[in-house]
Amino acid sequence: MFTYIKPEFMIHTFTQQRDNVLNERSLCVARLGDYAIQMAKVDDSTFSLSLENASEGATYAGKVININNTNEESIALIVDDLFRRMQAINEKEIFDMRENIWKWYALSWLEEQDISLEDYLDSRMGHSYEEMPHWKSFEEYMAEDYLSIASTMNIINKYAQTPEESEKYRTFAAKDIVEVRQRHSLDIIQKEFAAKADGYEKKKTYGFGIEIVADSRNEAREKLEALLKDTPVGEFIIRG
Repeated sequence: MFTYIKPEFMIHTFTQQRDNVLNERSLCVARLGDYAIQMAKVDDSTFSLSLENASEGATYAGKVININNTNEESIALIVDDLFRRMQAINEKEIFDMRENIWKWYALSWLEEQDISLEDYLDSRMGHSYEEMPHWKSFEEYMAEDYLSIASTMNIINKYAQTPEESEKYRTFAAKDIVEVRQRHSLDIIQKEFAAKADGYEKKKTYGFGIEIVADSRNEAREKLEALLKDTPVGEFIIRG
C-alpha cells in the first residue's frame, strides 16, 4: 500500500488544500492496486473519505467528517479502518483471480489425464481416492506452474471465454507474477540475513593493538592482509 497522506494528518491536509486543490478535484490518501481512498471537499469544514475502485469507479465505503467536532486521533481510526478494508478487498480479489487461473490449470491437467471432472470428484469422495492420480496443491501450483508466465498466459488464452476476459486475466497475471517473484526473492534475502545475524550474535569479538613496519598506511594494510590471506572470511576485521 502506498500512503500519500498519513492518517494523523487528515485535518491538516484538508485545511491546507480546501481552498485550492480540493476545489478542483479529490485527493488520493492511499492506493493499493486498483483501489484508492479519496478525500473530497463537502464544504469549508467538512470532507468525505471514500474507498473506491479507481479503474471501475465503484465505491465500497465512505465517511463524512466535520473538522469542528472531530479530532485528528478520531479521524486516524477511521482512516486505519478504511486501510484495512481496502487491503482485505484487494487481497480477496487477488486470491479469486489466482484461484480461477488455478482451476483452469486443473481442468487442463484433467484433460491431459483423460479424466472427467465428475469421475475425479467421485474419486475424491469415494473409496478410489488413493487409486486416482491427483492435481497438485495450491501451494505447489503457485510455486511452479503459476510463476511460468508463458504457461499461465497459454492457460488464460485457452479457457477465457471472451477477449475482454482474456485481457483482464493476462494483465492481472503479468503484474501479479512479477510481484510474487519479488516477494519470494525478498523473503530469501531476509532469511539469509537473519541466519547470518544469528551466527554473529553467538560470536564474541576481541580487539588487539598491532604495529607494522611500513612506509605508508596502505603498505601496512597490504602486509597485514597478506599475513591473513588464508584466514576464513569473517574471522578478522581490519579497521583503518
